[in-house]
Amino acid sequence: MSVLDRLSVRVRTSLAAGLAAALLLGGGAWWLRDHMYRAQFAVAESEAQYQAREIGRGLGRGQPPAAGDLVPYVALDKDGQVFALGGPLTTQHLTGPLPPAPEHAAEDWAPREQLISVGPASAAAANRFSGRTFTAMGAWTMYFRVSDTTGPSTPPLGPITVYVPATPFTAEAAVRTIDPVLQAGVPAAALLVALIAWVATGRALRPVEAIRAELAAIGEHRLDRRVPVPRSGDEIARMATTTNATLDRLERSAVQQQRFVADASHELRSPIAALRTNLEVSLAHPERTDWPAATQEALTSVERLQHLTEDLLFLARGAHPAATGADAPVDLAAVLGELADQYRPTVGGRLALRVDAPDPVPVRGSRIRLHRLVRNLLDNARRHAESEIVLVARGTAHGCVLEVRDDGPGVPVADRERIFEPFTRLDEARSRDAGGSGLGLAIAADIATRHGGTLRVAHSPRGARFVLELPGLPPERPHREDHAGRDRT
Repeated sequence: MSVLDRLSVRVRTSLAAGLAAALLLGGGAWWLRDHMYRAQFAVAESEAQYQAREIGRGLGRGQPPAAGDLVPYVALDKDGQVFALGGPLTTQHLTGPLPPAPEHAAEDWAPREQLISVGPASAAAANRFSGRTFTAMGAWTMYFRVSDTTGPSTPPLGPITVYVPATPFTAEAAVRTIDPVLQAGVPAAALLVALIAWVATGRALRPVEAIRAELAAIGEHRLDRRVPVPRSGDEIARMATTTNATLDRLERSAVQQQRFVADASHELRSPIAALRTNLEVSLAHPERTDWPAATQEALTSVERLQHLTEDLLFLARGAHPAATGADAPVDLAAVLGELADQYRPTVGGRLALRVDAPDPVPVRGSRIRLHRLVRNLLDNARRHAESEIVLVARGTAHGCVLEVRDDGPGVPVADRERIFEPFTRLDEARSRDAGGSGLGLAIAADIATRHGGTLRVAHSPRGARFVLELPGLPPERPHREDHAGRDRT
C-alpha cells in the first residue's frame, strides 16, 4: 500500500483539487504571460515598421533623422552597402552583412532575421533610448525599402533598404509587472481551492461519519436502531436507505431465528421429557413395568425426536446458498404415483386417495426434495381429511401445477400465510397427537422456493387446497427420467 493510499479521503480529495488547480492556473498564467509578451512585441514591431518607413522616405529626400533622434537604424544602398547609421549603432555592432531588399519588395517587407546586436561597449548609449542597460538585442524584424529616391534637391540614390529594430523592452516591462502577481497568486489560488475542497469534503462526509457512528453503536441486542438518512436525496442518502433496509432484514432474521430456536427447544423438550418420565417410572417400579410396552413408548419418543431433528437439519441445510435443488429432469406425475402407492396401505379404508395425473409433468429439480415436498403435503392432508385426498398434476403454458386437496376443516384466510412458518399449528392438540411438529409445510414452502416456484393455499369450497406452481423444462431439453440420478440426489 502506497503512502497516498493510507491517507484519508478528505486529504486525498483536497490534494487532488489543489494539484489540479495549480496545474490549470499555472498553465493559464503561462499563457497569459506569453500572450501579453507577444501582444506588446507586436506593438513594437508596428512602431518599428512605421519608423523604418518614415526614415526611408526622409533619406530618399535627402533628409536624414536629426542627430538628437536616437532611433537605431541601418540604411543600405542598392548594392547592399551601409551608407547611413542611426542612434547608438556603429558598423561594429552588426553581426554580419545585411542583405538588401528584393527587387520588387513591398514597403513592409520583413525577413524577420536577427541582424543587429548591441554589445557592452554601447550599453550606455543603448540605455539612452531604451530606459535600461542591456547587453544584447535580437529579433530585428521590421524593414523598409524606398524605390523612388528622387528628391527636389538631391541626386537619385537608387533603391535603398532601411532596417529598424523592434525592441522587446516594452514587452519585457509588461511581463515584469505581472510576474509578481502570477508568482504569488497561482500558489495562493491553488491553496484556496485545496482549502475549499477540504471544507466541502468534510461537510459531504459528515453524514457518512454519522452513519458509521450509528452502525458502530448497533450491537447484537440493538438491531432496532437505524442510521440517519440525509435529506439531500443523493448517493449517501440512498446508501443510508439501503443500510436501513439491510438492518430491517437482519432484525427480522434475528427475531425469526430467536423464535425458531425457542420453538425448536420447546418441541425437543416434549419428547425428551416424555422419554425421561417413562424411563424413570420404569426404573422406579421394575417389577410392575410392562417392559415391551415401555420400550415401544420410548421408541416412539425416539422416533419423534429423530424426525424432528431431521426436519430441523433439513431447514438448516436449505438456508445454505449451495442448496439449490435444481439437478435433473423429474416427472411429477410419477412422483405422485409412487407416493400414492406408499400411502394407500396406511390410510386403509378411512380415506380415499385419488390421483389425477394422466400425462407426464416434467420439471427440473431434485427428485428427493420434490418427493419430500409432496410427502409433507400428503401428511398434512392425511391428518385433516375426513374421507378423501385428491392429488392433481398438470402442465401449463409456463410450467406445471400440482394440487393436494382434502375435505377437512380447511385453512382460515387469515392463517393461509402463517401456516408456512416453522412450528405453526392451527390445532395444537390435534397436530401434536397426530405426530406433527409444525415443520412440514415450512419445509415444503422452502423446497418450492428453491426450485423457483411457489406454494400457497388456494380457495376451495370444502377443505384445504394446496397449490404448487413450478417452472417446466425448457422446450429444447427433452424429458428424460433419470433413474440413476434418483439414488444419487
